[in-house]
Amino acid sequence: MYSADKPLKGYTVLDLTWVYSGPYCTSLLYDLGADVIKIEAPKYGDHTRNFPPFRNGSSGYCYSFNRGKRSIALNLKNDEGKDIFKEMVKKVDIVVENYVPGVMEKMGLGYDVLKEINPGIIYGCISGFGSWGPYSNLPGVDPIAQAMGGLMSLSGFPGGPPLKTGPAVADAIAGIYLALGITSALLEKAKTGVGKRVEVGMMDAVFSVLEESVVRTSMTGNSLPARGNTDPLGAPWDAFETADGKWLMICSLGGDRFDKLYRLIGRDDIADAYVGDGEEVSTRRSNDLGMLNSVFAEWVRKQTADYVIKTLRELRVPCGVVKTIPELLEDPHLLARNMVVEIDHPRLGKIKTFNAPIMFGQQSIGIAPGENPLEPELGEHNAEVLEQILGFDSDKVRSLYDSGALWTGSKD
Repeated sequence: MYSADKPLKGYTVLDLTWVYSGPYCTSLLYDLGADVIKIEAPKYGDHTRNFPPFRNGSSGYCYSFNRGKRSIALNLKNDEGKDIFKEMVKKVDIVVENYVPGVMEKMGLGYDVLKEINPGIIYGCISGFGSWGPYSNLPGVDPIAQAMGGLMSLSGFPGGPPLKTGPAVADAIAGIYLALGITSALLEKAKTGVGKRVEVGMMDAVFSVLEESVVRTSMTGNSLPARGNTDPLGAPWDAFETADGKWLMICSLGGDRFDKLYRLIGRDDIADAYVGDGEEVSTRRSNDLGMLNSVFAEWVRKQTADYVIKTLRELRVPCGVVKTIPELLEDPHLLARNMVVEIDHPRLGKIKTFNAPIMFGQQSIGIAPGENPLEPELGEHNAEVLEQILGFDSDKVRSLYDSGALWTGSKD
């Protein structure tokens, strides 16, 4: 089921974001019901319009984070373009940008200016390091945030080089945090009538999700090394290869499961050596995790994936197959939860993509069956947006093309 009455329906966002972190935030706001108007620089717009994969001149990357939005190619370096933007700010609820700190201020469009125009405006911004602090003037992209935020020091395998995650999770985490901050600011505005500036630094966002490693280091004085797929929270805990060549992730928490698992594989000696769930036993299991995983891996290598999964799930041990993207696109659970949707795109063709994971009860806020939200062409909604928000007629819009405030849509 799908929710037609979404919580942000009626709110309008001016979206000045580009690439991933900002567009991901505003795509979440769109899925929650907001009207998202993408303000793009003339001629080339969002850089992702030139990111692969391509088909028939369109970018699948750009589609992923901009579906359903509207685009206006407004020149914010043009005085008349700036004036139009300010007039739009009077009429909307939210502005989102992910420029390097200071860019909007240099254009005369920073929060201090915009809040004088519209005291209720919610102004959201993402940058690599935020707008204050020793690193605030540095450029930042996802791998830099992963590196400087500590994630890369914990990824990879012991003795190996630092390793970033595959997808750009620093961008995603920052986008999710900003969407949360913006919706929280809207709740406060409902009480006070006043908006505010909401900021997320990507390094901050990464640091905030390092789990127990921060407090562990604070308590012990020792920095955690990279640990691959293992975790000191339990044993066995690792990725294990089966006899039929599949990889399983197994994460056993709790002494009772530990006992059952090692007796299952015929290692009563190990089960007897680590009885209980107290601090001393848990610490010994953590310290001996390499040996415990190795012993369990010998058993898994002799079994099929289906047998291991069935056996461990009967014991309520968390486990699962390491799935590929093609497998996920056909996954029965994701399909049942409407997380995989097919779009009939005029240029990309029939493509499958991820849906929004937020559910209200059993109602999804994402793309409903039969819906076909597309990413906008650069400047596609120039006239529509200006007529709807500012009441401009066709003569006024034509004059803005002549003055250079609006882009005509031709790259020649």
